[in-house]
Amino acid sequence: MLSKDQVWELARSVHPYGIQVRRDLHRNPELSFEEHDTHRYLAAALQELGCSFRSGLGGGTGLQVVIRGAKPGPTVALRADIDALPIQEETGLPFASERPGVMHACGHDVHTAILLATARALQTIKDDLAGQVVLIFQPGEEKNPGGASLMIRDGVLDDPKVDAIFGLHVEPYMEAGRMAFAPGPVMAAPDEIRVTVVGRGGHGAAPHLTVDPVLTTCQVITTLQQVVARNVDPFQPAVITIGMIQGGSAHNIIPDEVSFIGTVRTMDAELRRMMPERIEAVVRGVCEAAGATYRFHYEHGYPMLVNHPEMTEIGRRAAVTVLGAENVQRMEPSMGGEDFAYYLERVPGTFARLGARAKDNANPHGLHTSRLMIDEACIAVGVAYYIQVVQDFLASTNRGA
Repeated sequence: MLSKDQVWELARSVHPYGIQVRRDLHRNPELSFEEHDTHRYLAAALQELGCSFRSGLGGGTGLQVVIRGAKPGPTVALRADIDALPIQEETGLPFASERPGVMHACGHDVHTAILLATARALQTIKDDLAGQVVLIFQPGEEKNPGGASLMIRDGVLDDPKVDAIFGLHVEPYMEAGRMAFAPGPVMAAPDEIRVTVVGRGGHGAAPHLTVDPVLTTCQVITTLQQVVARNVDPFQPAVITIGMIQGGSAHNIIPDEVSFIGTVRTMDAELRRMMPERIEAVVRGVCEAAGATYRFHYEHGYPMLVNHPEMTEIGRRAAVTVLGAENVQRMEPSMGGEDFAYYLERVPGTFARLGARAKDNANPHGLHTSRLMIDEACIAVGVAYYIQVVQDFLASTNRGA
């Protein structure tokens, strides 16, 4: 088993490789389930590293790597997501996205670079491992049905059978060199609503002859906020956000219909079951009052992400080993969604936060923004953590046996 100093020596030795991978991927981002160039890049890199892998998974662009130790033992999985977002990059970086309107604005390029660099590191110490390590390069985290569900369908947790799984996500507001952990529910179940308000269009100068879907939509959206404010326990987190409205063609034309799309976030199963009914009741009531009709679609997204206590403690202790207790903090719950939750429904594991803010960056931009900046020092931290948590899990499980 490597000492702390040896873990860091190995992590630093692959750090330049990780940086290069991150920049290559950052230049060439691809949207969810369209990561064909990324898939080819990773396959070529894994072949060069001498890794055994399966490709074409999770809808076509996912990969599964199996690194087998010299001795028998349990199987631990690590996961990275590989897709990008439909955002025009505005960072000004020399390796900024070369694909208009597409950007790695959620740090998935960093996650993938960390995992590929970890593969390189683990290849050098596999003869010292008692067990197996499965590396999951997963497409489509940003889009339903979630690449995790498709990777599970394709057997990444079954062949070989995975005993535990660990993942991480960059946190641009946390300084690089720090990590955060928490057991239990830490991320919300993200659902989606699609609504079309159908009225009767006409001239903007004669609104009395129309059923105005623009005004009705505004009233629906405003009233929807009362679902959280007046139907949800104040101590129970819930969010309804409308992110897109479409309708109309000119300043003086009342259109026939207006559509909007929103997200619904909950961290309680019963509350999640209640939301579709309450939201549609608001839409129905406002539309009936205005003389309009509507079309309503509610789509359930990923499950709530629930970290397993035992695996969270193993992850936290691994981070303390490589970073020191002063650099490991408690993770605050987030209303963000994450399809890593699907893995945690099947096997014990934990999902951690990885600090990615440069010390001199006093005003960082958040995830899913066009100016997201990452301190690439976090790549070495992620690799060191993964090496340590693999060692710790395999050692603890083998001792238990």
